[in-house]
This record gives sequence, C-alpha cells and structure tokens, in this order.
Amino acid sequence: MPADQIFRLRNPVLLAALAAAFPVISYAAEAANINFTSGSVMAVNAVGIQRPLTKGAEIGNGDTIRTGDGGRAQIRFSDGAMISLQPKTEFRVDSYQYSGKTDGQEKGFFSLLKGGFRAITGWVGRSNRENYKVTTSVATIGIRGTEYSAKLNDTVGELVVNTGEGLVEVCNGAGCMLLASGESGIVSGAKAPSRTDSRPQLPPASPSDTSEPIFSKSSDVGPAGLVLPVSAPLQSGTGYYVGWVGAKGATPSIGLETPAGGAAVFDTASIMTSFSDSFSAPYAASSIKGGFAMDGVIGWGAWATGTYSSSTALKDFHYVAGMPTPAGDLTALGGVTATYTLAGFTTPTTTTGLTGGTPTAVFTATFGGAGALSLNLSVPVTGTVYSDTLSGTFSGASINLTSACSSANGFFAGANASHAGMTYKMDGGSMYIMGALAFKR
Repeated sequence: MPADQIFRLRNPVLLAALAAAFPVISYAAEAANINFTSGSVMAVNAVGIQRPLTKGAEIGNGDTIRTGDGGRAQIRFSDGAMISLQPKTEFRVDSYQYSGKTDGQEKGFFSLLKGGFRAITGWVGRSNRENYKVTTSVATIGIRGTEYSAKLNDTVGELVVNTGEGLVEVCNGAGCMLLASGESGIVSGAKAPSRTDSRPQLPPASPSDTSEPIFSKSSDVGPAGLVLPVSAPLQSGTGYYVGWVGAKGATPSIGLETPAGGAAVFDTASIMTSFSDSFSAPYAASSIKGGFAMDGVIGWGAWATGTYSSSTALKDFHYVAGMPTPAGDLTALGGVTATYTLAGFTTPTTTTGLTGGTPTAVFTATFGGAGALSLNLSVPVTGTVYSDTLSGTFSGASINLTSACSSANGFFAGANASHAGMTYKMDGGSMYIMGALAFKR
C-alpha cells in the first residue's frame, strides 16, 4: 500500500473517544461465555475498555475478568472447560485457541492476578499438557487432571492449590511439585513448592438482592474449604438416579440405583456424601476425593473410602448422580439420534492400585422403539491405552451398555435428555479399570 494511503490514529484523545463509542469491539476470537454472574463482575479488554458482564457475555483473548467484593462468575470455554471465579478475583485470558479438535494447535494460557477460582478442565491440555498453564506472581499451574482450585494472596505472595481429581503441577524457580487427588500445595515467595494440609480458603459472601435463585444461599465454600462452582446446586432428596462403581468389600462391582431407593445427600459443594439403594441400605463416604456438578442437572465424583450398609468397606468408589429425564421427554425424542460429548469424568482407578489418565469417550443414543446406544471409550493407564466399544439399550432413563470386556450403567438426565451419566468397569486383563463419565449434547 502506498505510504500516502496508510491511515494512522496518533491522537490519544481521539482513540479514547472511539473506544468509548464502540465498547463491544472484540479484538480476538471468542474464547468463552459467561454462564452465571452474581454481584459485581466486570471485564477489561486488552486496550483497557471496561464492560459489565452478565449471563451469555462473550470473553476473548486479552480480557481480564474482575469480581467485586460479593461478585462471582462461572465461565465456560469452547473446549468444555469451566472456571468459577470467587469474590475479589482478577483472572486474565492471555492466549486461548480451540478449533473444535485436539490437533496440536489448541492452547489455554491464563493469569491469576489475585483472588481464587475453581476449575474443571476441557479438551485443551489433554493431549499435550504444555498447552495449558495458569501463571501467577509466585508460581505457574499446569494440569495433568480434571479439577482443581487455587487461591492467590498477592499481598504476601502466597499461592495455595488443591487437586480435586487428577494431577496438578505447581512450579516456580525453585522447583516443581505434583499434587494428586485430594492433595494441597503451597508456594510462598521464592521458596520451593511444598505440601500442606490446608486447602484454598476463600471467604463466602452474602448473596446480593440481584443474585439469581440458582445460587447457593448459605455459603460458596464447602466445609473443607472447597470452592463451589457458580452453578445450580444439587439438592439432597429422593428421586435421583445414582450410577456407581468401585471395590465393594473385596469385589469390584458396578450398579445403578433408581428412584425406589434414590435418596441422595449432597454437601454445599454439590458433592454426594451418601445415598440409599432399593433396600434402603446406605452407601456413605468416609473420605472424599472430590466432585463436581454441572448445570444443576448432573454431578459426579469419587470417594477414596466409604461403607455400604454400615459394615462393608468401599474403596475407590466412583459415582454419577442426577434427576432422570422425564418419560414424556424421551418419548418426544423418538427417531432422534444424538451425539454426546464428554463434559466431565473422575480420574480412573484400577483394582491393582494404579491411577489412570484422561479418558476419551463419545456416546451416541438413538431414541424411539427399543433404542440403541453406543459408547467408544479409551482409558490410558501407565503408558497403555485400553479401548473398547460398548453397545446396549435403555429402559426409561436407565442406560445399560456392555461388550465382551466392559460394562457401563447410567442414565439420561435433564430436560430432553440434555445430559447423560454413567460409570464403567473395563477388563484390563490383570485388573479392572473403573471410573465415572458425564456427557452433554
């Protein structure tokens, strides 16, 4: 282009006026949307323009999300990841890219400037963990798992991280540390990361008059300091379907409890702490690894230990729980074939004490008539990927899938079967591999 045709704005006053006149200009492709907000939540883009955020608002590269004293926000990224920001938090999207497939070009680089959040990761970082990183003033956080929380006290230069599921890596100039499910780590100043018994502690805030009714009214921090997602909570009560799998006594077992015995108890973080079977015999958690809930429809998690009927020991117990899809909704879907993408899962465990990596799964359902189901599942364990294709049918909202080597039990949840959940038991030769999966279509 000839030099006399190049147009440059050199007047900063004019630049500011144009910016104010066009505050919704996006300087990068959409990375995420706001699921929910409560209280004061603002975004500042890369050129310093501030805008309020409400449900449905777009978030792009360079945006910094700021929550006020009572502000909370849940952000859903295009790869399925979710970030729940707590009050007095500043979180920046530095560089995010996801084209709908894991082709090596996907990336998610973020900065926690102050405050805290809880995260459930998506597709970015699953095939290459170097493609995901959260930078803070004292350390960086990398993922090898699915769910974690973090709190940065920028005043004293201290970061506390807790892993709910999977593995999280925390690094600074003095070294790196891996945190497995249920473990917490602390970084203070320039000291090397070290383990701690403390979890990220984020103070609850009283809900404002403009809070949406889906928010928890009591506290947004669980009894053990677990940061809650800004989402509709799962309420304790009857009518739940609960799919489960784990070591029951000395036997690896899998099952599905339906409304006849579907009483379930959830804590304030929507993590299930107990439920009853059709004989009213209780399953109760003794030590909880972690859990998560999505859209107020479905929840999943894992107990390290527990009991059945007060005496039979449970170990590495995975579950998925939710209200089943009404029969009328399932009938109305007759003739529809729906593909569900994996929205959440528990870290796989084996009967030999091993921990698996990130599973991949695609679930397909054809509604109407006898119904037809298909699940393609792959689970990595210590360098070996175990894969299987399961098929089956469903009765009402109940799902049952099998193959020569695997089985899965679960259910459709939500209006119009918007979600599905299941637990699986896969024969790995010398061991069984077990876990829970949550899907969304």
